[in-house]
Amino acid sequence: MFTAYFGGGLVCGIVSAAAAAAAVLFTAKKNRAVICAVGLLWGIVVMSAYVRLYCEPIKQFGGKTVQAEIKVNEISYIGSGTREYLVEMNLSGRKTNVRVTGGDFADAGVRAVVVAELAEPDSDDELQDIADGILLEGVITEVKSTAAAKSDIAAPLRRLRGFMIEQLSANVFGERAELALSMLLGEDGGLSPALREKLKICGAAHYTAVSGSHFAIFAAVILGMISDNRKRVKQVVSVLFAPAALVFFGVTPSVARAAVMFLLYSLASLILRKAETLNSLCLAVAVICTFSPGTVLDLGFAMSVLGVFGAGVVGVNAAKKLCGLIPEKAQKLLTPVVTALSVSICAVVCTSPVSVFAFKGVSLGGAFASVLLMPLMAVSMGCMVLLSLLRINLLALPIDLSMGLAKAIIDGLGNIRGMWLTLDFKHAWLLAAVCAVVVTFAAFGDMRAFWCYGKFAAVLVLCTLLLGQYVNGQRSEVRFTGNSTTAAAVIIENNEAVVFVSGSGVGLATSVSRIMREHGAVKIACIAAFDADYSGALAIRELSRMTEINAVYSNELAEGLLSELNVTTVPQGARLSVSGIVFDSAKPSDNDVSADIVLYNGRFTKTPQSSAEYAVYFSSAEKEFPENWHNARRDKEFYIKLEKGTKNISVVK
Repeated sequence: MFTAYFGGGLVCGIVSAAAAAAAVLFTAKKNRAVICAVGLLWGIVVMSAYVRLYCEPIKQFGGKTVQAEIKVNEISYIGSGTREYLVEMNLSGRKTNVRVTGGDFADAGVRAVVVAELAEPDSDDELQDIADGILLEGVITEVKSTAAAKSDIAAPLRRLRGFMIEQLSANVFGERAELALSMLLGEDGGLSPALREKLKICGAAHYTAVSGSHFAIFAAVILGMISDNRKRVKQVVSVLFAPAALVFFGVTPSVARAAVMFLLYSLASLILRKAETLNSLCLAVAVICTFSPGTVLDLGFAMSVLGVFGAGVVGVNAAKKLCGLIPEKAQKLLTPVVTALSVSICAVVCTSPVSVFAFKGVSLGGAFASVLLMPLMAVSMGCMVLLSLLRINLLALPIDLSMGLAKAIIDGLGNIRGMWLTLDFKHAWLLAAVCAVVVTFAAFGDMRAFWCYGKFAAVLVLCTLLLGQYVNGQRSEVRFTGNSTTAAAVIIENNEAVVFVSGSGVGLATSVSRIMREHGAVKIACIAAFDADYSGALAIRELSRMTEINAVYSNELAEGLLSELNVTTVPQGARLSVSGIVFDSAKPSDNDVSADIVLYNGRFTKTPQSSAEYAVYFSSAEKEFPENWHNARRDKEFYIKLEKGTKNISVVK
């Protein structure tokens, strides 16, 4: 399916012909290669049909004004009281998800006929948009008619979920409540940016997305309430649990994968068949990707599938071999520890290709964080179900204590930014994929192969660590982030960063921290935000909770709000010099700004003059500018390579 999406017609034709030939050649021998060849051919056909017959016709509506029926699926706020809706829109008989603003819909489920101006989405993550089925975005200019949301059989489950959220919010407070809602119910919208960043650094971010572990724990609590003597009732409830949980947790690709696998496991016991993890996983992936091909591009789905493969297949096999080496006297004590670590480490290794591809690195603490957090999550999940059913507020105490311990673990590991191994060099994900393949071969082979491949995997991992450290040590570059109103240049050398902010700096904390994480910086030597307003100063404070900041150059307003930081007030019109390179901030109305690198903030009505070596701006639309101008929003690969040397930081007029 990846071949069909990225490869183009010629590549797909060659691969399809090879797959068909392999199927014909091996059919007589009834070899397993036949199944692989047919699966390869089927994936190419399904994805090609999806792109040609569904995606391309819908994308042709970009730039057009249409009248269409919609159903509001999700409502979110994007700032200043503006609502954004994810709607299902009917375009020439094809239903597609469209992200729109405008209109005024109070509840999800509302149906309406609207007039909307459509365009292709401008997103920092186009693949994830397509994976979510969002092929267009737009603005509703007129609402012709509306109809109230219809009640359905899923309404009681949604009310139960709402009640659980209310119970947790009423009995658990602060960041513990944020963790409880995200880890137990997948409601991560309330997570603070600092806590979200710590979850990524310590390798525990997957706990905030509903996956197989949520299903397993939730099902264990529900089924545990049924007597073992009522075996048939347990089996029936187990089968019904999968579709009910799908509605309860929300339909996402990773949840769908978990639901299908859980349903296969439940049906296996009813028809007296053995449930096998690898077969169930492959069948679940095949079913989901056949009916929803775009799901294969979803990062959460890929992490979920590879995580189950790593933990439930590779990790279990590796644990059996390692546990066989434990002396008999120590088996009772060490077997659970070895099994837990093996499963967690193999899950991290098998998901590392996606992690490196999407997030430019892996967390070295992911395996340990998973082992420590899983028991706390299990205790909290059981108490949450009982709290909702029995309404005994005392049951919130174990949840509060468990989430407090979870937060301490996340803070402890997440504050060590060096825990994140940056692997942003070209084709790093291929190196991670080779490591995953070698570990898989080791787990499936005999003991001799286990040791041979195990040593090879250890050497590969060590080489990856050393290569990552070498690349980070040689780094000296400028990366950019921002939007149409404010921007930032992140100057990275070795493991330190200098941040220059153009404009107010509102909302840049998360993106600056992400750039630092993805490109190997663990602290900020200096942040210069000369024009910071109240919200911009709060963004700097938020950034200080994500990483260490040695010094801040800003104005009197920021100095008053950032008393806990080392703030120096600078004169109006100041510029920043780093190793002789002068950075300046400008608005589109400013003419002939003189500096080495100028960051423009605001919307352009006409092109200003600039003698800067690099003039950088952020816009969703490409504009006609001179050669030295760069639209960093459209050109996501744009960065400036610097000569490596000692950072000399100064404020100049």
